[in-house]
Amino acid sequence: MELKRIIFPFLLLVCMASGPRTQAACENFQRIAFIADAHIQDVVGHPELVRSMEVQVQSTRLFNENYFALIAALEDVVKRGISLVVLPGDLTDDGQLVNQEAVKRILDEYACRHGVSFFVTTGNHDPLRPFGTECTRHDFLTPTGQTTALTSDVSLGGKGMVVDTLLRSAGYREEMACYARFGYFPQSAYYYWESPFCSYTYDTYDYQRALAESPIDKRCYLLCDSLVANDASYLVEPVKGLWLLAIDGSVYLPDGVKNGKQQYQGAGSGYNNVLKHKPFLLPWVRKVAEEAKHRNKTLVAFCHYPLVDFNRGASPLIEAYWGKNKFDLSRVPADSIAEAFWEAGIRIHVAGHMHVNNTGVKVGKDGSRLYNIQVPSIATCVPAYKILTIKDTNTFEVSTVLLDSVPGFNSLFPLYEKEYAYTLSSGKKPIWSKEALNSKSYAEFCDWQFKDLVRTRFVPNDLPPVLLDSLSQEDERAQLLSDLVLDLYRLRYAGSLARKCIPNKRLEQYQEMFEEIKRQSVSSEFVKQMDVLERIFQRFLEVELDTDVIHCLCLPEKVVHLSPRKSDGIWIESD
Repeated sequence: MELKRIIFPFLLLVCMASGPRTQAACENFQRIAFIADAHIQDVVGHPELVRSMEVQVQSTRLFNENYFALIAALEDVVKRGISLVVLPGDLTDDGQLVNQEAVKRILDEYACRHGVSFFVTTGNHDPLRPFGTECTRHDFLTPTGQTTALTSDVSLGGKGMVVDTLLRSAGYREEMACYARFGYFPQSAYYYWESPFCSYTYDTYDYQRALAESPIDKRCYLLCDSLVANDASYLVEPVKGLWLLAIDGSVYLPDGVKNGKQQYQGAGSGYNNVLKHKPFLLPWVRKVAEEAKHRNKTLVAFCHYPLVDFNRGASPLIEAYWGKNKFDLSRVPADSIAEAFWEAGIRIHVAGHMHVNNTGVKVGKDGSRLYNIQVPSIATCVPAYKILTIKDTNTFEVSTVLLDSVPGFNSLFPLYEKEYAYTLSSGKKPIWSKEALNSKSYAEFCDWQFKDLVRTRFVPNDLPPVLLDSLSQEDERAQLLSDLVLDLYRLRYAGSLARKCIPNKRLEQYQEMFEEIKRQSVSSEFVKQMDVLERIFQRFLEVELDTDVIHCLCLPEKVVHLSPRKSDGIWIESD
């Protein structure tokens, strides 16, 4: 079955110093594929690792079908003739050794068979903790539809649990060794490679010297007190004229001592902890950016974490009325961080982490811009990856490729049928929609998972009580409000990919509902919160309207012509 491809291209006109075109841009347009947040679980090599549908619909990503989605994405990349692929973190479920090896096996195959060069970086799920950690899960699905527990912790072996030491979550050392040939260490084919800890320069570069300075023991920094941590950042020139800057934005702060072992917090806050706890990183990034400009290199930075607010300007409104712990506000980078990296010379930055599809812009003091391109996850709604095409020094085309038809995505449906039946036979009501098993495409299946996720997790966690009470009513307005909330989350995660799937008629119904509530003579908490909801919804709706233009597969990928209109520095390709 051939992958269906829908392209959403737009051009980024980056205001940099003018100059001759780079070598990479002159030698045919260089294209780079970005595949983010695959969260692979090796359900093919280890079918005992299949997770239940019940846990899938309560997670921000799938655990099982994404294995097939990664392969489908790579097949599409190969068909397009793209040879550079970046995976900006969270390649696996939680960095388990067994899943790490599965990703390596897949990447090795495409590298050997098709000549694809891969470049990876860390995510908050890999490594889950800097020096690794034991992993225990209670929701693996058995052939009978029941769930069982597996653990990597041998101390739990006598407590009714099956022990598999390959479920241990890797730390920096194990991860970097596993993905050694995918950017973490110098390769003979690279034109250049360095880390923040290297002593040589571009002019004195020598492959053997780079090897000598690249071991993980030489890439350390003092985290706090006497705790030493690793950093996996690197700069690589895979083709002449193109510099890929991998920024390790993970910071694992200490979290006390348990059973004589130092514990660490997760790294989900991303860049918010970088400037304070990795003071060496920004000066290195500044040096790289200055050197790239001096040597006329095209610099593309990537990191697992976003550099710009990913809530499309709605974050202050959400915090003011719904609280600080809603809509991942703790993960929104402070504007001072974007300012610092803009001042350091970063203009193109590609990120994952949030599973959202958008492009944020930081406008500098002189009017130049830092573009933060958020790559959606291939493991949730709407599954997609991005292609960055370097047109010349100042122009980049970004295309979003929808992963619709994924061979094998429905191979576990019979097992989910058994799970559903077993739950019913146990006297319980399944929390997931069985209609998902009628999905004709991977994208449709992801949408069913997402609808259940919104209902079981996002709505009860994010919305104020008065809106929850209104949603619980059994009337037409409650149903319309439920549809609106679902579309709100679709827009938040999928951006323009979701906008094009919301009929204008439904938007008109939403507007009529808001207007009707505004006409109420008595003000109330419900009226106030509906006004807030409208403003938040509008933020997610408006910004995306002018971002991308859909193109049918029969149209060429290249830009035909540019419209004279602009939207926040992004030129829009006309129909």
